[in-house]
Amino acid sequence: MDRELLIRLTDEGYDCAQIVVKAFEEELGDSYGAAMKSVSCMSMGLLQGTLCGAVIGALTVIGFMCGSEGPDPSSKGMCMIKREMFFSEYRRMTSGITCPEILGLDVRNNEDNIRALKENLFMRRCPDLFLGIIKIVKGLI
Repeated sequence: MDRELLIRLTDEGYDCAQIVVKAFEEELGDSYGAAMKSVSCMSMGLLQGTLCGAVIGALTVIGFMCGSEGPDPSSKGMCMIKREMFFSEYRRMTSGITCPEILGLDVRNNEDNIRALKENLFMRRCPDLFLGIIKIVKGLI
């Protein structure tokens, strides 16, 4: 994926979590549809000012690729290791994990949301973040 494709996917209606999952469509295979459904309400920090949807998408991909459908200490342990590796790399890229930290605005606040849209903040900051997140996850799976 490149920046232009990410912007086009955003224009088509994909949100941050879905874009990250979409980057792994081939790797997820038959699980792709379930993964997309599982993140379909997780964009923009869940509109709660919490964990970035792209990060949630990354963790979802890691879970689908490394996890199991039942109790399995081995795969759970591997998922936890991969999660910590993801966050270690992510923190080298940027320090914020919530939308307000990443954007510098709290889009739950109407004034901040209007400002973010007016300044095209989502298109200026998010695609590069998505690319970095996708690169990290590709290195982990």
